Amino acid sequence: MDLHAIDYPSAFAEAAKQVEESLRDLPTARLDDFPAEGTVCAVVDLNVGFCRRGALASPYADAVVPRAAALARACAERQIYTLAYTDCHRDDSPEFSAYPPHCVKGSGEEKVVEQIAAVPGIKIVEKASTNGFLNWYVKELLDRYEVGHLIVTGCVTDICVYQLATTCKAYANAEGRALDVVVPLDCVDTFDIPGVHNRDFYNAVFAASMQANGVRLVERIEW
Repeated sequence: MDLHAIDYPSAFAEAAKQVEESLRDLPTARLDDFPAEGTVCAVVDLNVGFCRRGALASPYADAVVPRAAALARACAERQIYTLAYTDCHRDDSPEFSAYPPHCVKGSGEEKVVEQIAAVPGIKIVEKASTNGFLNWYVKELLDRYEVGHLIVTGCVTDICVYQLATTCKAYANAEGRALDVVVPLDCVDTFDIPGVHNRDFYNAVFAASMQANGVRLVERIEW
């Protein structure tokens, strides 16, 4: 692949049209259509370090909290198994070569925000990488129980949400199991750094990529 030979303006203009078309007129979903037995709701990284304070804190992540907390609470009330992933790193994490230090154990940044932590019965799951699948907790859930639906919310769209959703889908495919991975777009978001990380671009591109990889996108889940 010769990256220097790409006509970037033309390629990006065409890709933007395709992404816009794929994300236009997404449906809503009804929570009552998800069976209590066989559904898991996973909230990703709505913690202090991404929502409130720290090198990676973003007001866009914080804005997701009320909607994601309401959905998680509605799931819990319907006896849907609900868990919250949270980044929790050692202070010499290799991940800090790619990202600034964040969510170090004992710093307070790794604590799930209070609205999520207060959801009755929610299971807090620490993870030490961008991909929550790699601590094996959700894999064990998928293997042990007949999980047919996985709802993924939280932050950020293009990193931790994307990796969990697509990895779970790929794992189920490899195991020959049907798994409906659902991402309600009103319950995910990413950060914005001018000149470095354009929020709109990364939200759109990675949402479209999730969809292309078999993840079901919905505008929201109603109940």
